[in-house]
Amino acid sequence: MICTKKNDSGAALLTAMLVVALGTVIAVNMMWSTSLDLRRTTSALANDQGLLYLQGAEAWAGDILRADLIEAGNSDHLGEQWAAELPPIPIDGGLISGRLEDLHSKFNLNNLVYGGNVDEFSQIQFERLLSLLGLDPRLAGVVIDWIDPDIDVTFPYGGEDNVYTGRLPPYRTANSIITTPTELLAISGIDRDSYRTLLPYVTAIPTGSTLNVNTASEYILASLSDDIDINLGTQLVQERGLAGFVDINSRFQQLVEPEIFSRISTISRYFLLTATVTLGTHQFTMYSLLERDSSGIVRSMFRSMGVQ
Repeated sequence: MICTKKNDSGAALLTAMLVVALGTVIAVNMMWSTSLDLRRTTSALANDQGLLYLQGAEAWAGDILRADLIEAGNSDHLGEQWAAELPPIPIDGGLISGRLEDLHSKFNLNNLVYGGNVDEFSQIQFERLLSLLGLDPRLAGVVIDWIDPDIDVTFPYGGEDNVYTGRLPPYRTANSIITTPTELLAISGIDRDSYRTLLPYVTAIPTGSTLNVNTASEYILASLSDDIDINLGTQLVQERGLAGFVDINSRFQQLVEPEIFSRISTISRYFLLTATVTLGTHQFTMYSLLERDSSGIVRSMFRSMGVQ
C-alpha cells in the first residue's frame, strides 16, 4: 500500500515536470514567433519609410537640377549646387545623405557602337583610356562585340558567342546597349581588378552622348587625343577649377580632331543620384539615373536598390 502511494507520487511529479517543460517550450516558441513577427513588421515599416525618404531625395535632386538649368542653362560645372554632396542630415528616426554625379564626365560605353556600326573615334578614345589606366587596349574590341548587333568577331581582337558559350554556365553576348557598367564583369578579359580600375571612368547612358569637359577627370581628358598626356590632362583640370572652362573652343580646338571636338560640351543631360537612408539598424541605398531634358523636366530612367 505504501509502495503504491510512492509510485503514484513519483508519477505525479514526473507528469508535473513534463507539463512544466512542455509549457516552457510552448511559451519560448510563442515568444520567438512574436519576436520574429515584430522584427518583420519593424523591417516592413522601415522599408516603406526608407523608400519614401529616398523618393523625397530623388525629388530634391530633380528640383536642384531644374533650378540649375534655369540659372545657368549653357554650362554645368563642379562649382554648382548639384555637385555638392549632401552630408548626413537628421530625419525622423535616422539620417539621410546623397550626392549627384555627372555621367557626362565619363566615357560612355554605348558610344562604341552607333546605328549598328562601330564608331571608330570612340573606339580609339576607349583604347587610349584603357592604356592610360594600365589596362589592355585590346579590351575595346571585346566590349564592342558585346554591344554590336552582329555575330562577327571584331578584327583583330574581339569575342562573340563562341567565347561565352563554352563557359559554366554558358551565356551569349548581349548584342545590345549596356544598361549598367556592371555588365563589364560578364565580358571576357575583364576581371574584378580591371573592373574596379575602369569603373570610375565609364558609364552607360544612351548612345550619342557628349562629354562634359567641365566635369571630366584628367584621364578622360587625356583620352581625347594623343596630344594630351596625363600631365596636360591634370593641367587642364587645374586650369578649369570648379567654375569650368571660359572658352572650350580656344582651349580644345587645337588639341583634338574635329570629329572629337564636335562631341565635347559644357552641359549635361544625365546624372546619377546616390541616396542613403539609415533608420535604426536598417540602411537603404538607392541609385537613380536621372535625365534632365532641355525644358528642365527631370525624370528617373532607371533605379536600383541596395539594402544593408
